[in-house]
Amino acid sequence: MAPSPRVIIDTDPGVDDAIAILMALAWPELELVGMTTVGGNVPVSRGTRNALALLEYAGRQEVPVAQGAARPCRGRFEYSYPFHGPSGLPRRLPKPKTRPVDASATDFLATKLQDNPGQIILVVLGPLTNLANLLTRYPAALPLAASLVVMGGAVDCPGNVTPYAEFNSHSDPVAAHEVLSSGIPLTLIDLAASRKISMTREQSKGLKAKLPVGRLAAQILSNWFHRDSQREHFEFYDPLAFAVALQPQLIATRRVTLEVETIDPSRLGETRVAAEGGPVAVAKNVDAPGFFGLLQDLFQLSTSLPN
Repeated sequence: MAPSPRVIIDTDPGVDDAIAILMALAWPELELVGMTTVGGNVPVSRGTRNALALLEYAGRQEVPVAQGAARPCRGRFEYSYPFHGPSGLPRRLPKPKTRPVDASATDFLATKLQDNPGQIILVVLGPLTNLANLLTRYPAALPLAASLVVMGGAVDCPGNVTPYAEFNSHSDPVAAHEVLSSGIPLTLIDLAASRKISMTREQSKGLKAKLPVGRLAAQILSNWFHRDSQREHFEFYDPLAFAVALQPQLIATRRVTLEVETIDPSRLGETRVAAEGGPVAVAKNVDAPGFFGLLQDLFQLSTSLPN
């Protein structure tokens, strides 16, 4: 019998982050070792509050949350309020009673990885600042992860912040370059892959779920569409990354060596292929029916999802 997966999520919740976190909380037998937060979609203090509130909603207050970087390696975060709203979530949750642990995200990650070599799946959903800090302070820790899955970058496709850059890579291009070019094996779920997994406004209507975490996910999706009448598609960036971390067969990959632009202001965060072959497995083909079937099972949805 295979051991239960053990996961740490590094996140900046965030609408799609929240759905990925709820997937983790619904996953049978999964041990959520902890969450670490970073600035990005919203300020890190707000992201930490959201992470704690999601855990309390699910009755999982025992899961530790460690607060991480409030600023990128250079400059400041430019928050994504137009997409996520000022609070990061389109569904109000009560102020959490729990607090983050005393350890910083960097120290928390180092301790967990060093104490559990080869056992922890690390899923990174926000800017890569915490991981870059980990590489600087504890260079031997990150290679101890059982696997590393990152959502970010726009490899051979248009960006969503600039014509060249995806939001996470653009938010901290220095960190993105340090991690993606570090030589550490990882799987990258970039914009090209994420854009293959989407739901329309019409498909979101009437979503019903048996599990409380599924009902919250459905409310988040419904409210996100409701807040802007021009929104017609929701793309499951972070949920896809989380799903792939647990079910790698959902994607086919292309192995490459990557670099990220850190100097040219007009192309900051551009993620480029430096060479074919290498330590980064970039998602290529995506099993959309497999992903939505997983989502339906996890949340016990009583309505059909896209194929």
